[in-house]
Amino acid sequence: MTSAIAPSLRPVVRWLLTGCVLIACMVAIGGITRLTGSGLSITEWKPIMGALPPANEVEWQEAFDKYKRIPEYTLVNQHMDLAGFKRIFFWEYLHRNWGRLMGLVFMVPFVVFWRKGLLKGWLMRRGLVILVGGGLVGALGWFMVASGLEKNPDVSHFRLAIHLCAAFTVFAIVLWTVFDIHNGPSAWGGNGTAEARWARALLWLLVLQIVYGAFTAGLDAGRIYNTWPLMNGQFMPENVRAFGDLVKDLTDHKDGVQFVHRNLAWLVAAAFVGFAIRFRERVGVADTWKWLMAAVLLQFVLGVLTVVMQVPIVLGVLHQFGALLLLSALLATLHGTGRRLSA
Repeated sequence: MTSAIAPSLRPVVRWLLTGCVLIACMVAIGGITRLTGSGLSITEWKPIMGALPPANEVEWQEAFDKYKRIPEYTLVNQHMDLAGFKRIFFWEYLHRNWGRLMGLVFMVPFVVFWRKGLLKGWLMRRGLVILVGGGLVGALGWFMVASGLEKNPDVSHFRLAIHLCAAFTVFAIVLWTVFDIHNGPSAWGGNGTAEARWARALLWLLVLQIVYGAFTAGLDAGRIYNTWPLMNGQFMPENVRAFGDLVKDLTDHKDGVQFVHRNLAWLVAAAFVGFAIRFRERVGVADTWKWLMAAVLLQFVLGVLTVVMQVPIVLGVLHQFGALLLLSALLATLHGTGRRLSA
């Protein structure tokens, strides 16, 4: 495994790492947007003209009047005045324009590096995948918002999970590309060792937990059962099975979703710690096992504090950052245990 970056590709690596930071910030802003109930404040999808905010009181009132026509206002926020609307508008406006900024940050250097001949072969193809993936994340954001504009006062937590997982996927592709440039290309598939197989099993487990984290956020399920380790003194409260349909109870119901998310946390923590200790001396794990342990334990503690303190914004955002940190540590391990490819 090499550990040097060709001088000509150092600007490309800085570009990609900047993209990772921007995506992480985007996830944080999205979390704040969700926690402040701001996600439905802009009721139209205008990729170009939407970059401009209302310029005067007349335009602000027009935007507010459009918001008044959606279920969130009529069913939840009838008490809201124009000043309150401006406060929630800010976070959704920032969220959308951060996405536009990311589009420019990814697109403009891509064109410059391509014209300079720095993007060739697999790196050129990877760059195109990143650009398309970023655009898809934006489109899925509107797909999510649209679910809360007609009949429901909230967006679909299923669509929220799709949107979040798409953003995490693009983050993973960008970071993987950095690893490829730094250490040489590596396949997603394992190199045939036990540690490679277990690392990929951990990825599926983490993806499941991230999905349930999105469900928990989408349903505001973190604001109930704010005790630990039991749920109001019980392992499984009766309300967890309120619908009598196992799938619906565990995917479409606050109580069941929190039950799964908090108990999956134990499994994720145990699996990551066990993996790190078991394979700490193996190639591909020796450099990352401490990061895996630190990241999963930090994420576990942040999750507990977030639930116990009824999801304060700061802890909610830190918990999302923790998920990205844990994913990053696991991606480094996956790359180190991946099947080597020719450049």
